[in-house]
Amino acid sequence: MMDDRSTLAQADPKRRQGRPSEAERRVIDERLIDAAFEIFSAQGFEAARMDRVAAAAGITKMSLYRRFPGKGELLAAVIQRQAAQLHADIPVPPIAADPVADIKALMWAYRERIGAERMLALQRLALTALREDAVRRALADVRARYVAPVDMLVDAAKADGALPALPTEELREILFDLLVNDAASLPLHGYPSVDDQRRIFRQRWQVLEQGLLQDAATSS
Repeated sequence: MMDDRSTLAQADPKRRQGRPSEAERRVIDERLIDAAFEIFSAQGFEAARMDRVAAAAGITKMSLYRRFPGKGELLAAVIQRQAAQLHADIPVPPIAADPVADIKALMWAYRERIGAERMLALQRLALTALREDAVRRALADVRARYVAPVDMLVDAAKADGALPALPTEELREILFDLLVNDAASLPLHGYPSVDDQRRIFRQRWQVLEQGLLQDAATSS
């Protein structure tokens, strides 16, 4: 098996043997994370072996362990990378004249991403590895990243009187529970299409309008 240096040297014969550059290390890490996701998804977290990940990525097992000391750390890197991709094209909304409309748009964007096949596979993997400290830390980091813009918009909507004066974290959890968190399970219950998801999202939003939003309007 070739190690990371020989793989890179073969791709560029003029490159001198030695430690990979920072750019090359990033390429190797991406290749490792891709290989890990495929192997973890196919074999399960428990059954997957680090030497198989290394072989699939074209590097030595020793090189893999220098980067990631265990399967937990490797899965944590997979989670972090996938979460970064999840949020890459979701801009943080500015505080606009209508924060409620921004909440609706952001919730739908999250629902779309979380319901994607690759994200569903990653969620299933993460659930099988929750005893790993690195995985739990990665999930906490991901959660902090995607709740921050929601909290910002909820605070703006509360300031406008569009949401009731409940704690921000409680309102955020109501929004996620009602609008987002079932996206992963709906395909299992016979609602696999995007049209199904949109229709159910609109129905849930109407419930929200008749509940929290209406209560806020009445009390203001």
